[in-house]
Amino acid sequence: MITIKNSVLTAGTASLLSLGSLALTSPSYGFSLNLNSWQTIGDVNPISSTQATLNSGSFYTVPTGGGAGSLEDFLSLTPGSLDPATSIFGATQGSAIKQTFTDIKVGDVLRFDYSFLTNDADSAFVTINNSVIALTASTPFTYSFTSAGTYNVGIGVVDVDDTIGASKLIVSNAKLDAVPEPITILGSLTALGFGVSMRRRFGRKNSASGGA
Repeated sequence: MITIKNSVLTAGTASLLSLGSLALTSPSYGFSLNLNSWQTIGDVNPISSTQATLNSGSFYTVPTGGGAGSLEDFLSLTPGSLDPATSIFGATQGSAIKQTFTDIKVGDVLRFDYSFLTNDADSAFVTINNSVIALTASTPFTYSFTSAGTYNVGIGVVDVDDTIGASKLIVSNAKLDAVPEPITILGSLTALGFGVSMRRRFGRKNSASGGA
């Protein structure tokens, strides 16, 4: 009977140890973001749940410079925020998508893959509230949130210094790696401690039985 109990206890403890290990070695949980649910402006085509193509230099793009219907207005930016520092006339027109994320925690990470295709001086960017972050070449984008709260996130592409020269920004595999709630880790550690305690308890009983 003691052998059966020990076998069950060992298996249970191993499961709890695995659970505790998972909680400690996997500190975040990834959630895929449906790009089809993001708001769009300008020439955003095609778009699906996993990928969006934003275009500049086309008939359907919208102007920059501020004012109703502009990219800055759509992204809640001050006029001129999208002008690259090295440009002469600044951003002229473009396209963008945006989403609002509520209840962001410190340590949450926004990720997506992108490919910026251009033969011009055009510009691609990400906006995090009032900040504008330039996108270059084709590398994964990651942004770690350092403060909790609500964030307006935008992704876009603009013509720079002219209104010609088509450019594309292809965004895919967007996800939010969210830090788990403290109770999740606490529960796993509590289960781990319970398993270790029970193993020691049965170990003492076995020793007592062996000496009897």
